[in-house]
Amino acid sequence: MQDDLARLQGAWAVTALEVDGAALPDAMLAAAEIRLEGTRFTSLGMGAPYAGALSLATDSAPKRFTLTFAEGPEAGRANRGIYELDGETWRICLDMTGGPAPEAFATSPGSGRALQTLKRKA
Repeated sequence: MQDDLARLQGAWAVTALEVDGAALPDAMLAAAEIRLEGTRFTSLGMGAPYAGALSLATDSAPKRFTLTFAEGPEAGRANRGIYELDGETWRICLDMTGGPAPEAFATSPGSGRALQTLKRKA
């Protein structure tokens, strides 16, 4: 079985995004995508370009990740989250405040969390 980092390579379209308990309209996500090349990620179409390094921790349930930002408004910060990968669907929930990774795939008002569903781009 291929490891998760290898399975995540390429471009992923953001098909749903919820921040602090509120879903963003589909129209705002039309150009939103995340690209992975090795451990480098680039996020486009979500207000500003972001880039940095992705590290995975696959030995926990749920699996965890850290985004370390090198470019964009979050440069110098790290966000932690959880993820699941099911075929061509990648779901992530991350803490946007620099705190610990969430324990569940959920957001609520004032939580500082984002829940994203991504689909592999053709």
